[in-house]
Amino acid sequence: MNLLPAICFASLTIGALAQTAPKADKPAAPPSTTKPAESVPFVTTKQESATPAPTDAPGQMVAAFFALLGKGELDQAYSGLTKGSKVMGKPEDVRVLKQKTKEAIEVFGTIMGHELVETKPIGARLMRRTYLSLGSEFPLRWRFYFYNANSTWRLIDLRVDDRLVGMFDEPQEPRDPDATKLKLEP
Repeated sequence: MNLLPAICFASLTIGALAQTAPKADKPAAPPSTTKPAESVPFVTTKQESATPAPTDAPGQMVAAFFALLGKGELDQAYSGLTKGSKVMGKPEDVRVLKQKTKEAIEVFGTIMGHELVETKPIGARLMRRTYLSLGSEFPLRWRFYFYNANSTWRLIDLRVDDRLVGMFDEPQEPRDPDATKLKLEP
């Protein structure tokens, strides 16, 4: 799990344009014989869940995991995610994973949601799912590895990092630990 701080660009969202109704105390303008000006379109946005409710077992496990992380229920989140998993059976490994997740949330912000980015099956019984957790400050990349044994999907590995460049068609740039300035180039 790589939790190196990185300089990230926050995306900007465009809020809804508000139109106000004319005040009742003003008389309406007389009808005009000239062509009316084009009106400004009224735009509304609706923030929905970033990921629709999943119907498969791995998707449901991950959705429950992120929902509990968003509520600050770290222990319950990992208990549900690792239920039946022998890979996560080592108490020390689980403790370290929980501690690193807690540190990541402190650095990158409270998890406000998640988005499924990629599903990569290998055969019919092995799958990697890549998600973005939508932190209040920055996103994180989560890779969940699932194995279907005896008709039951189980988590067999989990990796989380802040290496978002690797998700694009760009070569990954080396990190400069001394970089403190944000460079914006035209």
